[in-house]
Amino acid sequence: MLGKYFGKLLMVFAIELEKFEQRVTDLRREAIPGLSRELLTEWERDLGLPDICSPLAATIEERAQICHAKYTGNYYGQSKQFFIDYASKLGALITIQEYSGAGSVFRVDTNRVDRMPIVGIDGARLWSTTAKFRIKITIVSVNGNVSEQYIKCRLRQIAPAHIEIVWA
Repeated sequence: MLGKYFGKLLMVFAIELEKFEQRVTDLRREAIPGLSRELLTEWERDLGLPDICSPLAATIEERAQICHAKYTGNYYGQSKQFFIDYASKLGALITIQEYSGAGSVFRVDTNRVDRMPIVGIDGARLWSTTAKFRIKITIVSVNGNVSEQYIKCRLRQIAPAHIEIVWA
């Protein structure tokens, strides 16, 4: 007789524990932007979406895909190869030509920025807030469903402050 009531009591706990386990599984899924549905608006706010490159999407699935793409994107790097690889991930083939000053290619072993003779400051390391490295990007081809404008917008977004992009 006691076993019958004890079994019913354990069944009540088991049902609640099953609901709890399902909720924990759902919460783990919400921690990944591409799978998130309940916390999608929070993910968008944290990632700065919608932004000028990806306006607000129509469906929840599209919004989740945009969140996931921005979250998993590698937004670090300043090298020529980084920009080429990044554009390739977006679906574009680009070429880059680097310039410095009056159009000459910048060479680390040749060009110097720390030996600019100025009255009273000979050989001191000087920096200018207006100094920029110029790169010329040519979009050779665009594959998939992205436009040239989208590629340009994304590359402008991830470019470091000291890089000036000129489009060919």
